[in-house]
Amino acid sequence: MTKANLAAIPEYDGIADLPAEHASAVKPDCLIGAGVPVGEYAPAFVLPRGDKGSFAFAQLLGAPFVLHFYSGSEHSWLQQSACLNAIAPTLEVLGVGLVGIICADQSRVRHFETFRAGYPVLLDWEPKALVSRIYGFNRNKASPEMSATYLVDRRGVINWIAFDQANGRGDSVIILNAVRLHLSRPSPIDTSD
Repeated sequence: MTKANLAAIPEYDGIADLPAEHASAVKPDCLIGAGVPVGEYAPAFVLPRGDKGSFAFAQLLGAPFVLHFYSGSEHSWLQQSACLNAIAPTLEVLGVGLVGIICADQSRVRHFETFRAGYPVLLDWEPKALVSRIYGFNRNKASPEMSATYLVDRRGVINWIAFDQANGRGDSVIILNAVRLHLSRPSPIDTSD
């Protein structure tokens, strides 16, 4: 197994390691007791893609990946997409996948073409939005006002979760530092080989 080149992650001024408050997620009060915690296997899913076809969770296994649940309005989605598009090339170089999931009413995603995301964006349609609910996110059957970003290892185990309620834009520096921290840790012994 080859290790990713951590030097490929750009250094940002004033950031050495992932701040302690982001090392593992602290769930907001509205999510306590819900969802999948760090250290557990991420739930599998198959969802329609925003462009065409469908996408299965199984396609992500074998390499670490970032799973981002969008929040807020269409304007907020564009901000979050810009953040994720900015880190997508770095994640690709490091061998880390990236997938976004929009949980919204079908009528709200009509102008999806404007996203121009450089990664798969999946659609978890309301009113059921089962995938986001299984992950413990968006339990109120409404388009969420809080985004959630999960870092999942190559085996499908959640290693890190971040929630962003303040502005819904995501934070590329925090995500990249979580990835860097994950990739710098030794891999667990895999007895399946």
